[in-house]
Amino acid sequence: MSREYQTVILAGLLHDIGKFIQRGEFKGSLKVAGKHPAVSASFIKAKSGAFDKVTDISLLVELVQRHHETTRFPPEPRVQQADSSIRPLAYLVSAADNYSSAEQGEESGEYRDYKTGPLASIFSRLKLTNPTPDVNHYRLRPLNPANSFPESFRQLAPEQTNNYLKDFGRDFDKIISKVNLSDFDCLYTHLLSLLQRYTWCVPSNTQEMAPDISLFDHLRTTSAIAACLYLYHQRENTLNERDVADNRPDKFRLVVGDLSGIQNYIFDIANIGVGGVAKRLRARSFYLNALSEAVSHNLIHEFDLPVVNIVMSSGGKFYVLLPNLPGSFERIEAFQQELDRWSVSQFGGELAVNLAQLAFNGQAFNNFGQVLGEISERLSKRKSAPLKGYLVKSGVWMTDNFKMHAYNGEEGLCQSCNKQIATYIDEHGDKLCENCRRDLLLGTMLPGASYIAYTMTDVPAKYRVSTFHLHGDYSLAVLADAPEADFPGYLICKLNETNIEEIPDHPALPKFMANYIPLAGEEHCTGCPGCKDEKKPAFGEPVYFDCMANRSRGRKMLGYLKADVDHLGSLFVYGLRDNQDDRNSISRIATMSRMLDLFFSGRVDQLLNIRFKFCYTVFSGGDDLLIVGPWNEIVDLAVTVQDDFKKFTGQNKNITISAGIGLLKPGVPVSRSVMSADAALEESKERIIKRETEGRDQLTFLGRTMKWSKVAPLLETANQLSSWLDSEKLTVGFLRKLLNLSKMHRCYYEHEEVRGLKYLPLLTYEIARNLAPPGTRDTDAQAVRLWAENIKNLDHDHTVYLDFLVKYALLTKE
Repeated sequence: MSREYQTVILAGLLHDIGKFIQRGEFKGSLKVAGKHPAVSASFIKAKSGAFDKVTDISLLVELVQRHHETTRFPPEPRVQQADSSIRPLAYLVSAADNYSSAEQGEESGEYRDYKTGPLASIFSRLKLTNPTPDVNHYRLRPLNPANSFPESFRQLAPEQTNNYLKDFGRDFDKIISKVNLSDFDCLYTHLLSLLQRYTWCVPSNTQEMAPDISLFDHLRTTSAIAACLYLYHQRENTLNERDVADNRPDKFRLVVGDLSGIQNYIFDIANIGVGGVAKRLRARSFYLNALSEAVSHNLIHEFDLPVVNIVMSSGGKFYVLLPNLPGSFERIEAFQQELDRWSVSQFGGELAVNLAQLAFNGQAFNNFGQVLGEISERLSKRKSAPLKGYLVKSGVWMTDNFKMHAYNGEEGLCQSCNKQIATYIDEHGDKLCENCRRDLLLGTMLPGASYIAYTMTDVPAKYRVSTFHLHGDYSLAVLADAPEADFPGYLICKLNETNIEEIPDHPALPKFMANYIPLAGEEHCTGCPGCKDEKKPAFGEPVYFDCMANRSRGRKMLGYLKADVDHLGSLFVYGLRDNQDDRNSISRIATMSRMLDLFFSGRVDQLLNIRFKFCYTVFSGGDDLLIVGPWNEIVDLAVTVQDDFKKFTGQNKNITISAGIGLLKPGVPVSRSVMSADAALEESKERIIKRETEGRDQLTFLGRTMKWSKVAPLLETANQLSSWLDSEKLTVGFLRKLLNLSKMHRCYYEHEEVRGLKYLPLLTYEIARNLAPPGTRDTDAQAVRLWAENIKNLDHDHTVYLDFLVKYALLTKE
C-alpha cells in the first residue's frame, strides 16, 4: 500500500471520530467544541504520534476535517475549501461517507443533545407484517454480549458518558505505547478493535427519529468504500473532482461467498466410536468456518484491501466489497475455478465454495438491501450448478475430472469417514485419513484455545503442531497464549474478548465464537459407564456423548437443538423498508448483521459457560445454532435462548426464531441425530397450528409443535406431573392411558372427527377409577384431581398438548 492510500483508508475510519470525542470534556490540547469534523481533526493532531509513521499527517487532518459538501455546515469543514492539490481525495472521503450513510433516516424534527443521545436498537424498526415495538436503546458499555441488550430509556447520563470517553482515551494511549506503529495493518486493526469496543453503542447520527446506525459500523464501511474508490480511480486515472463525484459508473463489485455442503460434511462420520466424535465434530465445524474466513481473506489480499472490506462474515458465508477494476470479473471467475478444482481434490466435491458477484454504482447504496437481493439470486443460480468451473469447460463435461485418483494405501480406508485412504494410526490403533487426523488434533486443542492466527508462510517449529492448512497458501494456528513477535501471522484473533493489547506486534481483532464444550474432569465426568472403557477421555478433553447422556434427568438421552432466525433474507431485503422511507444503507445492514452474529456467536457461548455446562456446541453463529446435550438441559437451553433473543431484539415480533429438538440415544450416528433435529426445525417453520395464520416462531419437540408463548407454561405443567409421579399421586399407568386418550382428542380437535369425542366419557371413567375422589383432604391429591378435571375442556392448552405433557413427564423417569 502507498502512504497516500493508507492515509485515505485511515481517514475513512476516523473521519467521524469527533462525533464520539465531542460527547465528553477533556483538558489540554484536545478541542471538543464546534462541529464534529473539527473535533476529528483536533484528535488527529493531538495523537499524531500514532499515525505519522504510516500516513501523511497533514493530509489525514485535512481529509477528516473537510469531508462534507452540504451547505448545512459552515465553509470551513466543506470539501470545497480543501486545497486544490488534495481536493479530489477530500471528495473521495466525502463520497464514501455519503455512500455509507446513503439513507440517513427521517429527522426527528427537534434538536437532540448529541452528548446524551443513545443508540437505538437496530431491531426496533424491522418490520415485515407485525407492528414495530417501542424503541429501546443501548447503555454506554464496552462491547460484550451480556452488555448488548437494549433498555427502555431516552437519555444517557453526562457523567457516565465522560467516564466512558476517559476509558477510551486511556486504552487509545495504551495502543500508542505498545503497538508497532510502523506496521499499517497492525495499527489499523488495533484501532478498529478499539473503535468496535467503544463505539458499537454510539449512534452515527443523533438527530434521526430513531438513531439506530452504530458509529462503529458507519466508520468501518466508510473506510471500506474509500479504499474501493481510491483503487478504482487510481487504476482508471480519474482521480479528479468531477469523476470522483460522479455516482453513475459501476465503481464497486460485491462478492458473496457461501460454503455449501457444511452439514453433510460435519455429520457424515461413519463410526462414532473412532477417534472421539466429540473432538471431531466441533473441529470440523470450526475448521470450515476458518476455511470460509481464509477464502474471504484471499479476496481482500488479491485486491490489496483492508480487512473492513469483508463487510459481513458469519456461518460460512461472507460479503466482500471490491473496486470494480478492469478484469475483476475474470479474476473472480478464475478464483472460482481454482476453488472448484481444490474442492474436488481435497474433499471429493462434498464441500463447495460458491461465489457470486455483482457490479453496482454509488446510487445503489441508497438501497443496499436490493443489492443483497440481486446477488442472492445469483448465488442461488451458482449453487444450482456446484463445481461447474472444474467439471465443465466450454459447455462440455470434463469426464476425467469426475474421477477420484487414490492410491492403495496399506491401511485401507479411514475407519472414521470410510471415504479417504488411511495414512495414520492413532494411539488406540484407529486408522485415520489426513482430514480425520486433523480433526482429531484440532478437536483436542480447541477447548484450550484463546487465540486463532491466520498465516500465509511457514511458522516456526514450536507452532507447527498447532498449525493446520486451510487453502492455497493459507493456514490457521490454534493457540492457548498470545503469539510471540516471531510468529508470521497476518491476522491474530482473540476469542470472546475485545481487549487485545497483549498482541502488540501483529494485526489483531477480537472474534466472538461459540466454542464451549464440556470437558472431562471432576465437574463434567464422574465415572459414568461411558467413561469406564479403555478409551475414556483424558482430563481436560471433550467428554463422550454417552457421558453427556448420562447427565440427563430420567431417561439417558441426548437432545439435539437446532434453531435459526425466521425470514432472515426478507428481513435484510425488506425489513428496513416502509411506505415512507427506505433505510437499507450498508451501515445499517452491517449493524444488523454484526449484532445477530454477536448473539449467536457470543451470547449463546456465555449461556453455556454460565448455566448449561453439560451442553456441547457443534456450531452457533450468524443466525443459527446446533447444540447437543442432556435432553432436559437442551430443553431449558432452548427456552433460555428464545427468551434472551426476544430481549436482545427489543421484543420485536417481526424477528423471531424457530427451533427443533431431536431426542436420541447417544449411540445413534450423528448424521441421523441431526436429521431428527432438522426435521423438527422444518416442522416448526412450516406447521400452521390450529387458529394460527402461519408457522414459525415455534418449537417442535416430542412430536408436537408449539408457539414459544406456550412452551414455558407447558413445561411447568409437565414438571408438575413429574413431581406427582415422584410422590405417587399419579401412576405411570394412568399417564399412559391419558396418552392413548389424547390421540382421540386430536382426531376431534385437529380433524373434526366425531368419534374423537369418546375422549370425554373415557377420561371421566379413568379419573373416577384412578384418582382420589372430590373433597379429599390431601391437598396434592386435590390438585391432581383439579388438573385432570380441567383436561375435560376440549380447548384447554393442557388438553390440546396432553400427549406432550405426558411424554415429557414419562421421560423424567428411568
